Amino acid sequence: ESIGIGLMGLGVIGGGVVKALSSKTQALAEQIGCPLVLRKVKVLEADLKRPVAKEMAPGLLTTDDDEFFSNPEINIIVELIGGENPALTYLKRAITSGRQVVTANKELIAKHGVELLAWPRSIM
Repeated sequence: ESIGIGLMGLGVIGGGVVKALSSKTQALAEQIGCPLVLRKVKVLEADLKRPVAKEMAPGLLTTDDDEFFSNPEINIIVELIGGENPALTYLKRAITSGRQVVTANKELIAKHGVELLAWPRSIM
């Protein structure tokens, strides 16, 4: 069994997460008890030109929201887009889909943290 990771954003932080997941695969699996597998990376068209994107398998990257959010192999969605929008919309969609979410987005949490914490209760 493995834990599927869906990553949103491939900037400096997102690129660093991709590199960490690939370079520390064995150590992470030993600590967690199963492998973390990067299943899909949601990017903007502009991100496709980044060096880290060019090093990745082509099928791993997508600019399509539906392709990303409908992937049944993703267990945890990591939002590293930054800013308020579209990150808020994406996090709500991730929560609604029943997945666990992780974000490093301080602006989003400062402005919408209470709303996001209540989001699962408000849709059930």
